[in-house]
Amino acid sequence: MRRHELTEVLRQPYTAAAGCGIEKVDKPGYENIWFVVPPSPPERLTEVLSLPLLRDANLALQSRPSPRSASEIQKTMAFLLKRREAVSSSRMEGTWSTVDAVLTPAKDPEAHSATASVRGYASALIRGIEAIEENGVAALTTVLVRELHSKIMEKDPGMHAVAGKIREPGMPGDIIQIGAFGRREDSIYNPAPPARVARSLDKVLAWLSDVSILATGDAGLGLSLPIRMAVGHSHFEAVHPFSDGNGRVGRMLWALQMTAAGHLPLYLSGFVESEKDEYGAALQEAQKQLSYRRLVEFVCNAVVACAAEEHVTAQTLGGLPDEWQERGKFRRGSAAARTLRLLLSTPIMTVKLLSTELDVPVETASQGLKRLERGGVVRDRTRQGRGRIYAAEEVINVLSRPYGSDIGIALASAREVLT
Repeated sequence: MRRHELTEVLRQPYTAAAGCGIEKVDKPGYENIWFVVPPSPPERLTEVLSLPLLRDANLALQSRPSPRSASEIQKTMAFLLKRREAVSSSRMEGTWSTVDAVLTPAKDPEAHSATASVRGYASALIRGIEAIEENGVAALTTVLVRELHSKIMEKDPGMHAVAGKIREPGMPGDIIQIGAFGRREDSIYNPAPPARVARSLDKVLAWLSDVSILATGDAGLGLSLPIRMAVGHSHFEAVHPFSDGNGRVGRMLWALQMTAAGHLPLYLSGFVESEKDEYGAALQEAQKQLSYRRLVEFVCNAVVACAAEEHVTAQTLGGLPDEWQERGKFRRGSAAARTLRLLLSTPIMTVKLLSTELDVPVETASQGLKRLERGGVVRDRTRQGRGRIYAAEEVINVLSRPYGSDIGIALASAREVLT
């Protein structure tokens, strides 16, 4: 990162009075490197934004139910899409797992692995949303952010610092450079130096939890939700409070902001992953130039596209139980028939789990799953021995398909293995 790449206010040496600027760190090898102490997020924007894009994004968000008023299929989708979001967001940071693996019942205790980390992401997302539902934006504190990071990263095999620990001088991973794959001077961006991280994070979280900013924005008099999502994200990532896992926490904050505004959240990581070059360029403009227009437009496009993609996914999955019933002609009230809707939220099923869910004997659950297998609804992935695992392959394929890809192709591929 070169000093001249920064806007004038960021190019100046950091002072407490200014509250932002550039600063060096006292560590050998970094003598020529400047790090950026970001300012507090702005309370208003003077840039000209795309009103049609903002309108479409706000309409997409306002049409979403609150978590409490959501229908059964919307609640089921929320459960499933949290897991898909965990997979997509983690994959962007090099932690690879699958929706399939994350939905498969975990062993307890679970060892460090990519899948364990992704399950931790899903757990953190649930925890964050619950905290917002209980306490509103007041829940957005350093304590909560550290807790979420710990849940995400404590099982990640690539984590070499302390999960949940904010960067500070002298700790492992205290100094961060983004995109520094060769010479340190050639990095893309240098987030806040470790001595300034805690205070900088406090300023971002204070802005995110400022009820006056939320109220005026939601009343159409200030920063509307898509704008807040873009601005807050750029400043959180500019601070980069942890040695690793910042992108995952930053994208999770989008869901928490939507929840705080009273909406069942959309999950945007699939779109971000598919448009990562534009995302990176827009984020750099916001961080280096404090120019947010491009990132606001990116977030608006993500909201609109993900709302449309979720609608198609929900329609397809919501219609599967009736299609399965027609396919298998299951007797009404039988274990097989009672399992059909359960398979939407639990597409990886075991006999023991089904016995518990339906409150039936193990033998009844076993016979029900065998009947579903014969009816072309689930596939026995083990084929022998005890502890068999059955999979509703159509649900798995629909959730696992690449973002924006043809849902019909995903269904056809699943049905090939079911026959």
